[in-house]
Amino acid sequence: MGNRDSETETRDTKPGHSPFTMNENPFSMSSAPAAGPEVSFMIKELGDFTRTIGEIKPQTIAYLDGPYGNLTVDGREEPGVALIAGGVGLAPLLGILRQMRLTGDSRKVKLIYGNRIIEQIAYHEELGEEDVVYVLSEPPEGWQGETGFIDAALMDRVFSEKEFSEWVFVICGPAIMMDIVEDHLINRGTPPHRILAERFSYD
Repeated sequence: MGNRDSETETRDTKPGHSPFTMNENPFSMSSAPAAGPEVSFMIKELGDFTRTIGEIKPQTIAYLDGPYGNLTVDGREEPGVALIAGGVGLAPLLGILRQMRLTGDSRKVKLIYGNRIIEQIAYHEELGEEDVVYVLSEPPEGWQGETGFIDAALMDRVFSEKEFSEWVFVICGPAIMMDIVEDHLINRGTPPHRILAERFSYD
């Protein structure tokens, strides 16, 4: 895929079929361009197509078109990057984080990652604990991370006034979470051009 100047939404037709079919399935890439030509995705098995994606045999040909969207922090001059993800919304943000790590990006970065239960936390080992805030709405007994939802109060605990005004914020997740986050960023004085968001429908 090479260099993605606009980022993450990639489309693929049903694997094994013609690229000229009318069926398209949008997915966000979670791989980094700096990692090489292989493309990876983080896909929730939910819809008619994704429920059966685990049944696709290795070596099946899939046709990709894209990328689309604007979730990229390449070439931006903000001193820090805030990544806020809900559930599978981590996918494009993971691609950004991987790219930053692989290229030795010197900007500060913080990730807030929300899920319902602990088993839904993806790539926990890769993400690590430093500068990552995990949030669970249904935490297990003994959970040491944040509880509830990604809301204004949590954001105020994670980000300073300077970070709200100077960093770029990249958001992807359920619509209600995105509305809450975007509204609070505006209330805290984050300029609209420093708020990047990708919206899509999923549970």
